Parts: sequence; C-alpha cells; structure tokens
Amino acid sequence: MKIIYIMDPLCGWCYGNSDNILKLYDQYKNDLDFEILSGGMWTGSNVRKQSPQMVNFFLKHDEAVTKRTGITFGEGYFELLKQEIVLDSEIPSRAMVSVKTIAPEQVIPFMVAVQKARYYWGKDLNVDATYLEICKNLGIDQEQFLAAFHSEEMKQATLQNFNDAAQYAQSFPTMLVEKDGKYAIIEQGYASFTELEKHIELLKNRVV
Repeated sequence: MKIIYIMDPLCGWCYGNSDNILKLYDQYKNDLDFEILSGGMWTGSNVRKQSPQMVNFFLKHDEAVTKRTGITFGEGYFELLKQEIVLDSEIPSRAMVSVKTIAPEQVIPFMVAVQKARYYWGKDLNVDATYLEICKNLGIDQEQFLAAFHSEEMKQATLQNFNDAAQYAQSFPTMLVEKDGKYAIIEQGYASFTELEKHIELLKNRVV
C-alpha cells in the first residue's frame, strides 16, 4: 500500500497541508510507502514575475488557507511578496527530486522545509543558498545535493516527475492511496489530518 501525494512548492494550499503530510509520514513511514510528486504549476510558459496583481490574488487565497488549516504565513513571506521575484516551480521541484535521489528518507521533511522557507521565512526558492540551508538542517550532504541539483539528469527527472504527476491530478494538493493496483483519492484540495487518517485506516483494512 502506498500514499501518492501530488503538490507544488509554490501552492499556498499545499503549504497549508504541509503539517498534515509530515504527521502522516511520521505515523506511517514504517508501514506504508510514500511517493511525492510535484505538479509543476508554474513551469514553461507559466513562469512569470511576481506582480502586484498576483500578490493580491495570493493574499486572498492565503487568508482562506489560514482560516481553513490554521497554518501561519510568516512576516518574511509578506516581505517577499513586495519583491518581483520569478515564480518557477521547476527549481524547487528539481531540488525535491534531487533529495529523493540522494536521501529518499528525507524527501518529505525537505519538501515541508522548502514550503516553509517561502511561506514562513520568506526565502527565495530560486537561489541555491535556500536549499543548502535546508540540507544543512536535515543532515543532507550539501556538495552531493548541489551536484545532483545542477545535473542534466535531475532536470530530465524533474520533467518526468511533472508528467507522472499529471497522470494522477491537475489540482493541488491531491492525495491518493494505491493498494493492489487500485487507486483511491482521499484528498483533493484540503482535508484534515483526522479525515486522512480515517481514510488510510479504512483502506489498510480492506481491498480498494
């Protein structure tokens, strides 16, 4: 049985869900496999600079995220919204794919730390320093990370990751359970930890 989680590092609702996925991982990592896929929300022709109009859109959604999930958006994030940074999901997604390759047991803590870096601490996800700090905190070899992160192999693997994600979902976050070759969606948008746990326990005890 496997949990498949489709998210995007630049998705506010995915940040709102980050505590839940970390709790699920801590609870089930010894019993279930976890597959994390980034959806590539801001990639290719969708890559753009953060504009005042976009910021207004983000803030409206962030307010809804806080109200629904209880998560906190940090002061650093609100400062980051004043900058015209580039929004490109490929870069943080490639960082995640790199960690999945070199330290797979750390991919979920790394994913959550990447989301927190932007949405709480206000870090720029376009620069190496943001990821190197996370690697240091999680005990991931920084040189090994950089070598993977900037490799052509990881760039191609990230594109494949986007293709794989698209087979499961077009909206984020989405969580599925795979059991005996069958799939059940247990989250599309946002669900509480209690709801997710209930669905997983039910599926563990019966054939999907």
